[in-house]
Amino acid sequence: MRRGRSRDERAEFQEAARILLSRPWITKKDHPDEYRLVHRHQDALRDWFQRMAGWALVVTSEIAKLEKQPAVHQPWMRVDEFLNPRDYALFAYALWFLEGLQREEQLLLSELIDAIGEEARRNGDELDWTNYEHRLSMVRALKKLRDFGVLQAVDGEENAWARDHSQNVLYEATRVSRFVMNRFPRDFASYETIDELYEADTFIGLDGSAEFESWATAHRRHRVIRRFLMEPVVYDADFSEEERRYVQTQRSFLVDRIEQATGLVGRRFREGLLFAWPNSMGEFELFPGDSTLSDVCLLTANALVQRIRAGHASIAPAQQGRYHMPLAELEALVLELREVYASRWSKELREKGVAALTRDVLTMMSEWRLAAWEGADVWLLPALSRYVGAYEGNLDQEEESDGGTISAVPRGAV
Repeated sequence: MRRGRSRDERAEFQEAARILLSRPWITKKDHPDEYRLVHRHQDALRDWFQRMAGWALVVTSEIAKLEKQPAVHQPWMRVDEFLNPRDYALFAYALWFLEGLQREEQLLLSELIDAIGEEARRNGDELDWTNYEHRLSMVRALKKLRDFGVLQAVDGEENAWARDHSQNVLYEATRVSRFVMNRFPRDFASYETIDELYEADTFIGLDGSAEFESWATAHRRHRVIRRFLMEPVVYDADFSEEERRYVQTQRSFLVDRIEQATGLVGRRFREGLLFAWPNSMGEFELFPGDSTLSDVCLLTANALVQRIRAGHASIAPAQQGRYHMPLAELEALVLELREVYASRWSKELREKGVAALTRDVLTMMSEWRLAAWEGADVWLLPALSRYVGAYEGNLDQEEESDGGTISAVPRGAV
């Protein structure tokens, strides 16, 4: 992004960048203002994202999409509605079929599943549509396609087909269907590992042209910036030795470029370079959020930090600034917190078993890179101390409710 831009232009550019980062795509039909904003700044946006992250920006007369590939795959990058690998496979098979259709062409569910079944057999996968579990997987894939606006149901609905596979559904493929899958520099079948998808040294433009860069330099920069843009916390220890040296020596460059383009504010802490939004950004999923479980995580973090400072016997220092504690000790702590603060928690969390509640807390903390656990072992990660909170007001005066107000340290603050 050029420094010579006016303040208004910079603010517009940052807003457009945030829109692209926070959504799979933007259609002119559904979000005309956002689409026009991206369209107006598309050249500068395309240049910045390609140079800095190796991501392609696709802008057509109908849709704008930033093709975001992660540098490292994380568990939270899943589709929450999908329950098993078959769901993902059917989602991909459906996209493959839809790419061969004309715009706004109608299709029957029976046509779709016949084509998917035949293609799956060619690939060595066996699908049995008389199997209820297989039909449920297909239903989950279809519903996600409808959520994305790729398919529209014209007549019928998937649940009826799941109950009785003799039923049918009439769909219409939308214009979005051709843009869901990311493009790659070479034939997809030629990739042997998932890491190869993100190690190409070329960018294929909309006109089919290729722009070559120094692979080593660009690859390192792309991986580092992708992680900072996509992951909530990236510790120095998470990087390779070469990437870590790059982050440490190019800190000012990285902070300046990312802040200028997106508005993310970077600060250097002992554990690494952390980026945070200076204000609440409604289009992103943020921590802490509005859920009571988020409150519980902040309270738990606060209690854990206090115990670390007090030298509690159950918490022992580990490598890379981490601390170790037994899962049973954390369960006991969560139980203590519930006994004190239950009146401010939701009914669901008040009534949930302590083991299940502790695992919910650990799942959220793990996804935000504040903790990790395996079996009976829990590791507290360095950024935990940056995300602590306590309830405001006098607890004795609180009446039982379905939640409370928590005061939390802002993201990235000491």
